[in-house]
Amino acid sequence: MDHAEKSILDSYLSDSEKRTIDLFNALVETKGQARESIALKLADVLGNPGEFAFYINCTEDQKLIRTFHLLRVFRENVELLVHKTWANEAEEKPANLLFDDLQVFIEDYRQGKISSSFRRFVSIARAVPSLLFGSAGRAPDFLEYAFRIDPKFGLFFWYVGELEQQLRHVSEIREREELFRLETLLGAFILSCF
Repeated sequence: MDHAEKSILDSYLSDSEKRTIDLFNALVETKGQARESIALKLADVLGNPGEFAFYINCTEDQKLIRTFHLLRVFRENVELLVHKTWANEAEEKPANLLFDDLQVFIEDYRQGKISSSFRRFVSIARAVPSLLFGSAGRAPDFLEYAFRIDPKFGLFFWYVGELEQQLRHVSEIREREELFRLETLLGAFILSCF
């Protein structure tokens, strides 16, 4: 997946959608309650407005239950996507590997292995374009294609590209466990909105 050129973003995004870039950068730079507040704003732009607050604005016990529910919905959506798109036996091995990744992703998250689950989430999210579009999902210009389909769809894959960039510079990120936890939940939420 390529990285979005500014001209691509300007061409396909509304003014409110363009805020995504600034919000994402602020999400990375802040921490604590301010970070959660920014995540809510980002979720309103990329997902269904107001719904991500359900996972953030609650007691710690509720947050745990709701988070696991969100991750279950995410897993079920990806599994459904795989079953609808991978039809022949030659592609059975990649599908099984993705199912294994989903299982380990959920287990890692539940066990508090946030960095590991974050890496797996990015890997799973990177597989989605291939599931939906075959080889076109791996093309260098896929991101522009995704923006043409739907700006929010393109923004999700831009978001995944930004997460992938973070993995390349992980040592430079402050409070990364908190950030990765929130970005993983945000990504699972956004993908579940499609």
